[in-house]
Amino acid sequence: MTQRVVVLGGGPAGDVAALRAAQLGAEVTIIERAELGGTCLNWGCVPTKSLLAGADLLRKIRAAASFGIRVPEPEVDFPRMMERKEEVVLSMRKGVEAACKRKGVKVVRAQGVVEGDAVVTHGERHEFDHLIVCVGTEASGLPGIDMEHPRVVTSDGILRLERIPDHMLVIGGGVVGCEFASLFAALGSRITVVELLPQVLAGVDARIVQQWRRIVEKQGITFLPGRRVASVDYGADTVQAHLDDATAIDADLLLVSVGRRSQTRGIGLEDAGVAINDRDHIEVDEFLRTANPKIWAAGDCIGGLQLAHLGSAEGGRAAENALGHDVMPMDRTVVPSCIYTHPEIAMVGLNPEAAKAAGIELKLGQARYLGNGKALGEGEPDGLAQLYADAATDRLVGATVMGVHAVEIIHEVGVAISDGLSMDDLGSIIHAHPTVSELMMDAAEQAEGVAPYLS
Repeated sequence: MTQRVVVLGGGPAGDVAALRAAQLGAEVTIIERAELGGTCLNWGCVPTKSLLAGADLLRKIRAAASFGIRVPEPEVDFPRMMERKEEVVLSMRKGVEAACKRKGVKVVRAQGVVEGDAVVTHGERHEFDHLIVCVGTEASGLPGIDMEHPRVVTSDGILRLERIPDHMLVIGGGVVGCEFASLFAALGSRITVVELLPQVLAGVDARIVQQWRRIVEKQGITFLPGRRVASVDYGADTVQAHLDDATAIDADLLLVSVGRRSQTRGIGLEDAGVAINDRDHIEVDEFLRTANPKIWAAGDCIGGLQLAHLGSAEGGRAAENALGHDVMPMDRTVVPSCIYTHPEIAMVGLNPEAAKAAGIELKLGQARYLGNGKALGEGEPDGLAQLYADAATDRLVGATVMGVHAVEIIHEVGVAISDGLSMDDLGSIIHAHPTVSELMMDAAEQAEGVAPYLS
C-alpha cells in the first residue's frame, strides 16, 4: 500500500524531504504558505549571493588598473542589481517547481494546521501516514526597537531597498550582519556593526577573525564588539542609536540582524503531541522523529546550525527514516559553514575552541595566501588556511579558511575528515599547481614539517 507523506514547509529541508519521499514511492503533498524554496532561495542564500557577486565584480573593476586594464569609475545601477537578484531567484524557484512536477509531488500553497492525522488548509484535509515538519524560521526583531519604522529593516526588508544607504548601522555581528556589511561597503556605504558579544562572527577561530577584521575594516566597516544599543531616536529619514557607553551613532538605515525564530507555534503541533522547547524548536531524536511516531522534523525548526545544506540533508534523512529506507541516525560530523564576505571564510569540523571543549589537543597546519601563486595572480593575497588534527593520532578534525575561494576549497577537508585521513595523508596528495586549493596541501605539509617552502 502506498504511504502518504505530507511535508509542511517548502524550504530546503521540505523540498528535499518531499522529493526524496517521492523517489521512494510515496504519495507526497508539500504545503507551503509562501513560495517554494523557503528563506534560503527567496530571502536568504540565493538573493544575497547574487548581490554579493555584483559587489565582487565591482571590486574587480575598481582594481582593473593594477592588472593593466584602464576603465572609468564604474557606476552602480542599484535597481538593476536588485532586479537581477529577483531573476536569479525566479529561475531557481522554477527549478524546484519543475522537480516537484516531474516527481508527482502535489504542491499546496496555503497555511497548514495539523489536526489529528491530517494537515488542514482552507478546510481541505491532507491525510498522512507520515508528516515531516520543515517550517523554517523568520527574522527576529529586537525588543525596544521600532521594527515598523521605515528606516529599520531585517534581513528580509533589506532585500527590498530602493537605494544604497549612506551610513548603515548593523545590530548583530553574526554571519548575516557581516555579509550585508561587506555587500554595502563595496557599494559605497559607511558601515557600523554593533555586537553584544566580545567577538564578531562568534564561533569562528578567533585568530582568523582578528586577521579578517584588519582586512575588512579597510573597506569602511567599523566594528563595535562588546557593546549594546540602549535606545534609538527616530527621524523621518534617519535614526540615532545610543549605545550603552553613551556613544551616539547617526545612520539612514538600521539593520537588525540578531537571528531568526522558528515558526512552530500556532499550527497544531503541540496538540499533536510534538514537544517544542522554550526556543520554539521542535524536539527530535537522533532519527529526526518527534514524540509523535507519525511526525518527523528537519531543518531550522529543530535548532542547531541554521544552514540550508544541513536542512536539505536532514530533510532527505527524515524522509528515508519515515519510510523505512536505510534507517539511520542523522550524522552531523561534517557540515561546512560558509561566510560570503570579502574575503570569504569557510569552516568544517572542529575549531580550536571546540576541540579544547572536547578535550582534544590539536596539531595546527597553516598556509598563507600571500605565498599562493593563483591567489596572487588573481590579486587576492589576503588570507589564511588552517588545518586542525588530533595531536595524538594526526587524524584531521577540522579546518578554517579565510580568503578567496574559501567556500569552494573547504570541501576537500570535509571529505578527508569523513574518510578518516590524517594530516600526513592530506599533505601527501598531489594538488595541481597553480591553484588556491594547494593551500590545503601546503598547510598539511607545514604541520608535518615537510613543506618545501614553509617548514
